[in-house]
Amino acid sequence: MTGTASTAPPRVLGLVADDLTGAADSAVGFAQHGWRVELALRSGAPRVLNPSIATVLALTTETRALHDTDAAQQTFTATNELITAGAERLYVKIDSTVRGSVAAQIDGAIRAWSTAHDNAIAVVCPAFPNLGRTVVNGAVLVDGVPVGDTAAGNDPVTPRTESDLLRIIPGSVRGTPDTVGSARIVVVDARTTSDLDMLAARLATADHSVIMVGSGGLTAALGRLWPVEPGSPATLLPRRAASGVLVAVSSLHPVTREQVAQLCEHPSDQVKIMTATQAINVSAAEAAAELADRVAAELRAGYYLAAVLVGGDGAAAILRRLAADRLVVDSMISTGCANGTVVGGPADGLRLITKSGGFGQPDTLTRIVDRLRSDADMPAVDRPPSDALPDLSSEPPHQKEAP
Repeated sequence: MTGTASTAPPRVLGLVADDLTGAADSAVGFAQHGWRVELALRSGAPRVLNPSIATVLALTTETRALHDTDAAQQTFTATNELITAGAERLYVKIDSTVRGSVAAQIDGAIRAWSTAHDNAIAVVCPAFPNLGRTVVNGAVLVDGVPVGDTAAGNDPVTPRTESDLLRIIPGSVRGTPDTVGSARIVVVDARTTSDLDMLAARLATADHSVIMVGSGGLTAALGRLWPVEPGSPATLLPRRAASGVLVAVSSLHPVTREQVAQLCEHPSDQVKIMTATQAINVSAAEAAAELADRVAAELRAGYYLAAVLVGGDGAAAILRRLAADRLVVDSMISTGCANGTVVGGPADGLRLITKSGGFGQPDTLTRIVDRLRSDADMPAVDRPPSDALPDLSSEPPHQKEAP
């Protein structure tokens, strides 16, 4: 390998994720340690709004369910955009249960990163022990069970029936933190958070040609290793005269269904729940788009304190309908659940929580909603300059009272 090795945090870390909730729940590990986290949502070249602040610039490719050829190309394109935006290190966020086009995403990232760094390689560890995801002897386990034997094996969109990472990622080899850089793609075990901390420490000293591949577990370890001074204190948006929470659910995962069922056991006129259709003649993409139309209309017309989006495809579709410019992630409201602020569009300034459909306890959604309703003075991140956003003043946000 050739390039630059340093233990210091990069000025800009580029993050490519296969869906929107994954981008947010992985990037939040940096936000908790002083980094500014900007998840760019509009098409076109992304840019860092404040280059003086250590920034994670994240892009979502929505490649999880794509054919390998398309997944590799979209990851290649996103990685190139991050290179143009000044990314010094690259993190590729994959699903912690390795659903979808994982091998193709890694291949696309390596090919793109190689245009800026000689002999680019990848180190892969999707473990997230705090959520029960571990990698043992090269196999992905969920609560100690091979992932192919869990609910991920019956995922309605991207089932993962194989548990061995060396089979999931052809051409990869097993290694350890000490063997980082020994092959094009090295798979590393991690049973505990301490294991991830050890891997993060090795990656921090690795050549910049090394691509870090994993889930929110490894990003959290990197955040702990690379704390930075926040660029400025948070500022408060004008307090909203609202207490309503909108929960929009596109995920069909059994874990999510159980969480929604428990939330529905405690109905409230301050909580509105909207779910995607489960009609058998409607594709997942069509269901996400239909839900996005309804939710965007509700957020344009309603006056909500916050919205909780469950499921990456639906979250991305909703934010597209709202013409949002970016999501600035500032904290974690629950393990793996990012808390941020919408920037741009008719929902500008809305507090937004994103959550993947495949993890959490039965009461996770209920606890998130209760937390939001009890926290009326949630801090918001610094606002970008007005000239950084399109003029959408003709469509004023949130015109009605809370539901």
